[in-house]
Amino acid sequence: MRIFFITLLSLGFLVQPVLSEEITVGSALTLTLDLPTGWTIYNEAPEALIVEVAEHVEHEAEAQGKNPSQEQILEVAKKRLAANEAIVYHASSGSHLDIDFSPLEENETPPSSKLLKQSAEFAVQSLEGEEGVSGVEHRISPFTIPGSSNAFRIDADYRHHDEPVRFSGIIGYAERHWYFFYFTAPGKDADAVRTFEDLIKSFTISPGG
Repeated sequence: MRIFFITLLSLGFLVQPVLSEEITVGSALTLTLDLPTGWTIYNEAPEALIVEVAEHVEHEAEAQGKNPSQEQILEVAKKRLAANEAIVYHASSGSHLDIDFSPLEENETPPSSKLLKQSAEFAVQSLEGEEGVSGVEHRISPFTIPGSSNAFRIDADYRHHDEPVRFSGIIGYAERHWYFFYFTAPGKDADAVRTFEDLIKSFTISPGG
C-alpha cells in the first residue's frame, strides 16, 4: 500500500499543472480552455512570433521579386497576427495556436457542414501554395467542440524550407461565428503536439462574454 501511494505521488509531480482561462469574443462568445504551464495567452502577438512571421513575409516578398523595407515587413506580419482574438504561445518550442472568430454578416446564413469541410480543404490548398512549403501530407475529419454545431479538423505534416512542421487546424461554427483555430509546431515538437491535443480537449464555447 505504501508503494502504491508513493507511485501516485510521483505521478502527481509528472502531471503538468493547468489553469482554466476564458477568451471573450465581444459580448457574443466565450471560449474556455485549460492552459498548461509554459503556455501563455496573448491578445497581441509576442515579439518572437512577430519576428518569425516577418521572416515568412520577407521570403514571400523575395519570391515575388519585391524588396520591401524591414518596417514594411514587420507591419505586414503584425497585421496578419492582429486578425486573431488571441494567440496561445509556447516560447520554448515556438509552437502557437492562433484563435480567430469571424462573425456572420447581418443577412448571412450559417455555414452548412459541406461548406465548413470545403473551407478546410481550401485551407490545405492555401498551405500547399505557401512559399517554401513542400511535401504536405494531410487528412480532414469531423471534429466536436462543446458548444459548437459543426467543425472539421485538419492535420498536416510538411516541410518549410526543409524543416519539419506539424499543423493542425479546426474550422467550425458557433453562435453566428465562424471560428478558425490554427496550431503550428515547428520541428514537429512532440511535447508541444501532445500538449495541444490536451488543450483542445478542454475547449468549450458558450454564449455571452
